[in-house]
Amino acid sequence: MKDKILGSARTVMLAALCLSFSSCEEIVNEIEKQIEDIGSKYVSDAGGTGIDHDKEVESVKSIPKDLSLVTLSDAAMEMQDRVVLTDYVPPVRSQGQYGTCTAWATGYYTRTIMYARENDLSPTDLEDDSNVFSPLDIYLSISHADNCGGSWPGSAMKVMQERGIATLATAPYENLGDCSQGPKSSWTAEAANYKIESYRTVDHLSVEDVKSYIQKGQPVQVSCVLGLDFAYKRDGEVMYDDDYSADPEEHGRHAMCCVGFDDNKGSNGAFLIVNSWGDNWGDAGYFWADYDYFTRGKDRNGLVSYAYVIEGDKGKLSEDMMDESVINPNYRVEGKDLMAIKLEDNLNEDPDYPDDDRYITYNVFNRGESAVPASDDWNIVYYYYNAYDPENDFGILIYDYYTDDVGPDYEGQYGDFAGVDVNLEAFGDRNYWNYINTPSGMSVATAAENDGYEYNFEFGYALPDDLDGDYYFVLYADGFNDIQEQYEQNNFMFFTGKDRKPIQIENGVVVESSLKSFGKRSANPGELKEDNPNAYTIDEIKGLIEYQKRDGILKNKANEFLKSAKKDRKTRGKRIVRVN
Repeated sequence: MKDKILGSARTVMLAALCLSFSSCEEIVNEIEKQIEDIGSKYVSDAGGTGIDHDKEVESVKSIPKDLSLVTLSDAAMEMQDRVVLTDYVPPVRSQGQYGTCTAWATGYYTRTIMYARENDLSPTDLEDDSNVFSPLDIYLSISHADNCGGSWPGSAMKVMQERGIATLATAPYENLGDCSQGPKSSWTAEAANYKIESYRTVDHLSVEDVKSYIQKGQPVQVSCVLGLDFAYKRDGEVMYDDDYSADPEEHGRHAMCCVGFDDNKGSNGAFLIVNSWGDNWGDAGYFWADYDYFTRGKDRNGLVSYAYVIEGDKGKLSEDMMDESVINPNYRVEGKDLMAIKLEDNLNEDPDYPDDDRYITYNVFNRGESAVPASDDWNIVYYYYNAYDPENDFGILIYDYYTDDVGPDYEGQYGDFAGVDVNLEAFGDRNYWNYINTPSGMSVATAAENDGYEYNFEFGYALPDDLDGDYYFVLYADGFNDIQEQYEQNNFMFFTGKDRKPIQIENGVVVESSLKSFGKRSANPGELKEDNPNAYTIDEIKGLIEYQKRDGILKNKANEFLKSAKKDRKTRGKRIVRVN
C-alpha cells in the first residue's frame, strides 16, 4: 500500500511534506489522512458523490428495461468464470471534489468502453484523449444541481442519445468553476458524431444477468449507496459489506461502472468496478464487490440501487425497414409475405356499451406471389406491452385465428367457431371469416368477400381492469410465426399515444388525452423508432415474441384470453366493413 501511495501522483505533495516531517512513515500517514478527509467529504454529503437520488428514482420509471431474455434466446450463453473489460477502460482519473460522478460513470467510462470495443482500440490508444469521452461535456449538457452538484444517469444517457458527447481532447476536464456555464458550441458540434443508439435499465439483483452483459462486452453502469467505510478503501480485497449504521440520508449516492467479474474471487465470486476518485483510491482506482453484496438490493444494505447498459454508436434504421420493397404493399415477392396494413383503435361511444369498450379496425395484406391458405393455421394477434417492461407485463387483446378446421367444409365468411372447444364469449357472437384463403395481392378482409370491393375487419375488446401504466399496442400478422415469409419486419403495426409516445392507461381505461394529436396514431416499426429512439426495436419485440412462443408463454396467454371473457358485458366481436 505504501508503494502505491508513494506514486508519481504524490510527488509534489511529498516534496512539500518532507520539509515538515522527519520520516517517510509520517509522510505516508499525512497523505493517508488527507485522502481520508477527501473521502469523508464524498460520503458525508449525498450531493457530493454526484447522483440526485430523487431525480433518478423518478426518471428510471420511463427507461425501458433491457430484454435480457431476448439477447440470450437464440442460443444459451455458456458463461465463463472470469471476464474483465479492463483493456477497454480508459485511464483511471479523478472527478475531484465535484458532484460529477454520473458524467464520469456514463460518459467517460461506459461510453468510452463501448467505443473502444467497437473500434478495437488498445490500452495505448486510450491514453490519447481524442479516443475517450469528456465527463465535463456531458455534465454541462445535462440538468444538475447548483455549484457542481448531483445529476442522474437517465439524463446523461438521454443527452448522449439525442446530442452525443464530445471527446476529452476537445472538452478537457478543467475550469469547472461553479458549473453554471453550458458546453461550448465546438463541443456540441463534435458530440453529434458520437451519439449512442439506446439505453436500458438492467436487473441488478441478478448475478447471471449482470455477468451476461459483461461477457458480451457491455459495461454495466451502476448507481450505488455508499456506507461509511467505502471512502477509506485502499486495497484489492473483496468488499462483502459496508457500514450502513448512519442515517440513510448520510450515505452517499455514487455512480460507477462495473467492468468485470470473477467467480473465484473471494468466497462467493465478485464484480470488478472502476471508480472516478483517482488511482490512489481502492486498488489503483478499482475494487471488487462480492456478488451477494452487489445484488442484495438497497433495502438489504446492498451496494447497487440501479443499473444501466447502453448500445454504442447511433445507428440508422434497418435498411430493410426503409426499403420500399419491404413496406410497400404494391411490391410482390416470392413465396408468402404477410404485412400489417391497417390499424385504428377507438373508444366505442355507443351508450349501450360499457365505458371501457373499444374496437380496432385492422387488416393484413399478402404481398407474396403465393396464396396464404387457411390450412396454414395462422393468426393475427393484437396485444399490449408495457413500454418499459414488456417481458413481465404484456397480454393478448385479440386472437384472430385462420384455419380450415372450423366452420363448414368450404371457404367463406360463415366459418365461425361453433362446435369448437373455445369460449365463444371471448370472441363474441360475430366472430366469422376465419376459413379464408388469401390470394396474392389481396388483404385477408377483402378475400373474405372477394366481390370486387375492399374491406377491413373490426373487432371489439376491453382492457384488463387492473391495467395501469404506459403501454404500446401492436398488431402482429402471423403472431406465432407459423408461415415461412420473405420478410417479417413488416408483420408489425403499432398503436401509440401522442407523438408516438406510450398510451396512458388507468384502471383498464385508456386516458384519451394521451392520444390527442393530429394525424394518424398507428405506426410502422420505422416510424416508432424514428420518433422515439429509445423505444424497443422491431428486432427486440420480435425476439421477445419468439422467445415467448418457444417457451410456451405466448400460447398460455392465448389460452388465458380464450377462457377469460367477461360474463357481464356486451361485446361487438368481429365484423367486416367495406372501405368507402
